[in-house]
Amino acid sequence: MYRVFLVDDEPSIREGLTTIINWEEYGFEVIGTAASGREAIERFDELKPDLTIIDIRMPGMTGLDVIEEVREHHADAHFLILSGYADFDYAKKAISFGVDGYLLKPVDEEEIISELQRISGVLTRERETNARHAGEDTAYREHQIEALLFDNQESSVTTQEDALGLKWPQYQIILLEIHAAPDLQRGSALKRKLVEAFDQQQRGIVFSFHSGLGLLCKEPIISIDGARNVHDELRSLLGEWNIHMYVAAGQPVTSTAEISKSYRQANAMLADRFLFSEERMMLWNDQVIGENHIHSIEDSRPDGFEADEAELADKLYYALDIRSHESVMRVLTEMQDRIVPYHRTEQAIKTAFSQTFSLAINKLAAANQQMQSILQEHSMLITEVYHQHTLRDLQVMAAEHLNRLIQRMGGGSTDTVLKQMIEFIRRNPGENLKLEVLSDVFNYNSSYLGKLFKNHTGESFNAFLDKVRMEKAKELLNEGLKVHQVAARVGYANVDYFHGKFRKYVGESPSAYKHAREHTKLQSKEKPGENPSK
Repeated sequence: MYRVFLVDDEPSIREGLTTIINWEEYGFEVIGTAASGREAIERFDELKPDLTIIDIRMPGMTGLDVIEEVREHHADAHFLILSGYADFDYAKKAISFGVDGYLLKPVDEEEIISELQRISGVLTRERETNARHAGEDTAYREHQIEALLFDNQESSVTTQEDALGLKWPQYQIILLEIHAAPDLQRGSALKRKLVEAFDQQQRGIVFSFHSGLGLLCKEPIISIDGARNVHDELRSLLGEWNIHMYVAAGQPVTSTAEISKSYRQANAMLADRFLFSEERMMLWNDQVIGENHIHSIEDSRPDGFEADEAELADKLYYALDIRSHESVMRVLTEMQDRIVPYHRTEQAIKTAFSQTFSLAINKLAAANQQMQSILQEHSMLITEVYHQHTLRDLQVMAAEHLNRLIQRMGGGSTDTVLKQMIEFIRRNPGENLKLEVLSDVFNYNSSYLGKLFKNHTGESFNAFLDKVRMEKAKELLNEGLKVHQVAARVGYANVDYFHGKFRKYVGESPSAYKHAREHTKLQSKEKPGENPSK
């Protein structure tokens, strides 16, 4: 059983998480709870949890403060954070702490179960690694291979070459990172298949490493075609199991003393596995992905460049609101182009995508109360982000989710761009609407779209937007809202500026307009023939 520590300042959350989940069914047990960040710190060493589920925002000491302090003494601790919609800035900071994922409040039972199953797999792989490093894996040959991978001392090389029969012209390390279904006992079965194909055919030696299996090969793979052929062979050998497999090869070397160099190169390529874009073995000199590529992106990043998930979320919301498949795909592409080079690491990229989806879907839900049930179904998109093994998988999954959402909302709109744009403005007068952002959503040059809009409506974009906002403001004032509330609802943060706009379009101040309408309502309620002046 994996040990779980629950930290939240709300008793209902702690009690709810303790009782709604059948923890044992998923290999976990709740070993303690804490009502504050300070209490969590005090109890952490005593409880030694495998997983801590923690609220990101708590009074006094936040969840981020707890994670940062715990990491100083327990670098490998695992955290799953609970985040409300309003905690976007906090959750964004959690990227640097390497959290295992986050869940939106209120917590959905299916979502947390899905997260537990995923994290269980991570913990299982870590236990296997720790067991092997502690000496529990005593296979003689693997110990010798490990010595070659991690020990560069020349004195041991001849002994290892003799013991393993490694008098080869060249050596190359190939690593297979394997992601298996939770119930798969993969170790012996997968390794046996590879041993039959490589060890028994005198092609190389199979060994285990922290994320899967490795091959020490004597016939180097140096071409893209060769890498693709070996990948296809490995896929065929292991195809009977439901696994995700990523393969990388280090540079061939001519001495067993240099095998560790080949291993480090292959391992570095796997570290960037999330950015793999092809179904083949990735080679040490590939420039499409890998550490060198990530650094080159970072070095070329313009001054002031940032991903700006809030702006991307607005664009995604706009694309969903107008029910445009094409616009959604353009926004997803823009998300990749802006988020990947800015955040660079898998965990940070996933968190940025998840936050963007969260903001967009919450905004869509707030603006369309009748679609709450539809949008709840698609909240799983946010959790699913963390389950994707590559950026390409993430993009495909997101496109499928969002296009299904559009279908549930009534399908893609067939209206003209200008009609969609006008209707969108009328539905969203309180948004911080800019012609430049809408032109991106509709895939038009902003200057050209502005001219089309004026020709169609007879008014500039800003003038039309102001008029729509004033009509909405009049409706809200008639409903009894206060002036400052109306200003905020129609997109004006500055009440004085709203006053000026309203007087310009309506001919009187918002307060005077509201007073006049209230007076008219009172008069209309008086009995027929009654004289209010008497």
